[in-house]
Amino acid sequence: MLRLNLMPWRERQRLAVLRRLRLTLLGAAVVALCAVLLMDQLARQRVRQQAIANHGQQAAIEALEVQLNEHDRIRQSYDAVRKQAAALAGLRAEQGLLTAVFADLERALPEGVQLRRLELECSRLRLVGVAASGAVVAQLMRELERSGVVRDLELKSLKSLPGGDEFLLLARLSALWS
Repeated sequence: MLRLNLMPWRERQRLAVLRRLRLTLLGAAVVALCAVLLMDQLARQRVRQQAIANHGQQAAIEALEVQLNEHDRIRQSYDAVRKQAAALAGLRAEQGLLTAVFADLERALPEGVQLRRLELECSRLRLVGVAASGAVVAQLMRELERSGVVRDLELKSLKSLPGGDEFLLLARLSALWS
């Protein structure tokens, strides 16, 4: 029988298997390296996109903060103007109040009464004047009470002088006027 030496053939087979294994491992390593590089590139691209988005959002936030500061400044200016307008309206109302008080006092003054001094503090009114007689002072008091200008009218003093009777009246402005 003929004996064949199969050793070199088996050796070649084994070397071929080893070569295929090495090529497969090398191919797998190259594919894995490509996959890792691709994943790294995708991750870096995602980080860049996130940084760009963050930068855009930060710019938008800064723009909104500028607008908010401007809005606050405008609101403060508006509040200041509104307070000034309210103060002016109050002054106009008080100006009208004094005019109305003087007009009602003028209508209530009977003939023979001369006012020498008129003082108004808060809602307290002090009238000093001279009348032809005590009856004219009484008529003045009745007219003032009827006009609604004053309340709690009180005759503090009445002095008889050669030129007439000097009187001092104290009163409070009615709630309508004060």
